[in-house]
Amino acid sequence: MNDVNGDALRLAALERENAKLKKINAALMRRVEQGLADNGNSFTFFQVAVELEHRIQERTRALEQAMAELEAANFALTQAKRAAETAQGRLDVAVDTIADGFALWQPDDTLARCNRRFLDLFPNQRGMIRPGLHFEDFVAAVVSDGGVLEARDDPFGWLQRRVAYHREPEGSLILSMADGTWQRISERRTGDGGRVGIYTDITDIKRQEMRLRESDLAAHSLLLQATLNSIRQGIAVFDAHGALLAWNHRFSDLVGLSPQALAVGKRISPRERTLCCPLSGALEMAGTRGRTLEVQYNPMPNGGFAMTYTDISERKAAEQALRDSEAKMRLITDALPALIAYVDNQQIYRFTNQGYEDWFGIPRSEINGRPMREVLGPRLFDGRRHYVERALEGRASVFELELPAPRRNIEFAKATFIPHFDPDHGGVLGFFALIQDITDIRRAARALEHSKEQLEQRVAERTIELSHANSRLQEAIHAAEEAQRSKTRFFAAASHDLLQPLNAARLFLASLAGQPLPPNAARLADNAGASLEAVDDLINTLLEISRLDAGAVETDMRHFPVAALLDQLATEFAPLAEARGLSLRLHNCAAVVHSDWVLLGRVLRNFLSNAIRYTRHGSLLLGCRRIDGGVRVGVWDQGAGIEPEKLPTIFGEFVRLSEHSSMCNKGMGLGLAIVHRLARALQHRLYVRSIPGQGSCFAIDIPYGRPAAVQFDAPHDDAPSANHPAQTGDALLLLIDNDPAILEGMVTLLEDWDYQTLAASSAEAALTLLDAHGLTPDAILADYHLDDGATGSEAIRRICQHLGQNIPAALITADRSAEVRQEAEAAGWAWLGKPVRPARLRALLGHVLRRGEMG
Repeated sequence: MNDVNGDALRLAALERENAKLKKINAALMRRVEQGLADNGNSFTFFQVAVELEHRIQERTRALEQAMAELEAANFALTQAKRAAETAQGRLDVAVDTIADGFALWQPDDTLARCNRRFLDLFPNQRGMIRPGLHFEDFVAAVVSDGGVLEARDDPFGWLQRRVAYHREPEGSLILSMADGTWQRISERRTGDGGRVGIYTDITDIKRQEMRLRESDLAAHSLLLQATLNSIRQGIAVFDAHGALLAWNHRFSDLVGLSPQALAVGKRISPRERTLCCPLSGALEMAGTRGRTLEVQYNPMPNGGFAMTYTDISERKAAEQALRDSEAKMRLITDALPALIAYVDNQQIYRFTNQGYEDWFGIPRSEINGRPMREVLGPRLFDGRRHYVERALEGRASVFELELPAPRRNIEFAKATFIPHFDPDHGGVLGFFALIQDITDIRRAARALEHSKEQLEQRVAERTIELSHANSRLQEAIHAAEEAQRSKTRFFAAASHDLLQPLNAARLFLASLAGQPLPPNAARLADNAGASLEAVDDLINTLLEISRLDAGAVETDMRHFPVAALLDQLATEFAPLAEARGLSLRLHNCAAVVHSDWVLLGRVLRNFLSNAIRYTRHGSLLLGCRRIDGGVRVGVWDQGAGIEPEKLPTIFGEFVRLSEHSSMCNKGMGLGLAIVHRLARALQHRLYVRSIPGQGSCFAIDIPYGRPAAVQFDAPHDDAPSANHPAQTGDALLLLIDNDPAILEGMVTLLEDWDYQTLAASSAEAALTLLDAHGLTPDAILADYHLDDGATGSEAIRRICQHLGQNIPAALITADRSAEVRQEAEAAGWAWLGKPVRPARLRALLGHVLRRGEMG
């Protein structure tokens, strides 16, 4: 707009200047035409006129250009005005279409504009709402009209708070209007210092909230009443005027008033009020049906009060019974020929019997309630102080003391102090004291002393004889124990030594089995493998019996649901039973037992294996049933059964019944011997029942566990799975074993599987090979026991340290002790026992090499 005005002023100035130039040009032309006798200056005047004409033309062109620019500016101005009018119209439509009330206030708090909804929200002020209305005048009009309920009590104060919020808006205002509606006002500052306000009608929302609140209050009221009715005490709540507000059924029953007489809000009669709230504080009163009530008065902050009524008839009867019992107890204790007392933890006598009066010669009223030191005196009290302190610390004491009695012929006494523990908190409340006269006993002991001295000589002689016999017995026991330990050590060492060549033989056989052989040679190889398998099973079984006899098997007792173990066993043995044409049924229960998951599983696996082995047809039942103190878990079969006279022998070593040999030629008669030792280690009782021709039941009784202590994770087999084939190709394996035959067998087998191998008998030899060839193995397989006391664990660590990296490794050893296996697990290595089964070895290699790839 300012640019357009400037162009108009410049155009007017140019027009005035052009008019002047035209007048000058006309005057000059007249002079040229009129005077040629001006001494020859006419031509000069003509030249001046031509120059002036040239300038006039330039000024005319400039004027025309300015006029064109002015026309363009006027056109743009017209377009801008039209766009502004269109935008203003659209803004008016947009503001009017807002569902909420809208008001825009200028920086000076005057109304700039508003929409129709704003006018509808304030119908009484519609006539004054127009642009220029001051905000305070508008709010004052609403307040004076009584439109805001909150402003009726303090109009001026509310007006000041409303203006303050308008000047510094923060959050929203919720107003309750006189017409029953609710408004939410949200105001914000504008960029030029004004205010914009949105006025929202939230009446429907508030009504919904009220309906929900009323519903919640009704639900809470029902819940409160149900809670009151569930309380064993009678409860009544009164307002400040004594009107009954709430009560429960127990209150009505205890005071003997009908529900009609106790209607909420009804003022009760003076007689009824005496029953309901007889006095302030607490008191006991007689209720209906011979009951005794304890009434307590509890004031409330609003001026009302609550009364609680407790039926204490049983407590009163118990108190009376306690008093009667105390009288009977005192009658009994007074008749006993001993001193009986109770002392609290402050060392004060609380109870004494008649014996104390007779012993000390003073009445019980002067004993009870007084400290022990005052009653006994310093000398007698100091003599038993130590035992008093022990009793108050929770430790019982029995001791003898000298206690002269002025009125009785007593010299010696035996005292017993027994602590009295708090059953709820476990602290010591006091102790019971029992003092018995042992004067006659001590005198009899003196009389017997002489007889004792006479017998000492004969006793000494017999003692010498018994000592000699005992020495011989101890020597025999020691020799037997040493023989047992020697047998165990010998058998463990022999088993270990047997496993080494057996392992080499199995490796060579596994390599041989992978070669193309004539039929006769293949059959011989299979027979040799089966024989080695039988020897392996025999050695492992004997080794396990040796460990059980030596007490080397530790139990891991835990609380677990027996159903989890039985489900696992049923899944494991169902295919085996089906292969023999048998059906395996499972009968489970939800009991929690306390046992060793692994050892108990071995017992039940032995039962299942025997049942499948010695049952030709029919079904097997794996199940459990509850017995006193626990659960009996076992296997019931439909096999040949066992004769009653042979049942005591079946748990012995190498016992196989002749009638069962035709059914299965495998087995060594050691399975039930192991079961017997495992049950003894678990401290569980075995149960056997058999009927010849019908079947047998082998079971074990397991004690109940605590469900709250169950932290059950089924133990799993750490051996690698055979479902994943081993990596082949360019994988380089480093083998460490001090037995050349085993090394040769391993190399032969692994190279048949297309592995590259390096074989060494020690860590030093392995390092020399690696350095000489400049190689880094993909995995290390090491025996645990090497020459000169070295171990495979040390060899693996030295090689990894030398190479500067962690190489995947596995211990393959005949030492099956828990220590070796735990060491391998702690280092992150795999573990495999000798003799090596080729399938397990191949699976282990896949497991170790995959771990190396992931690492």
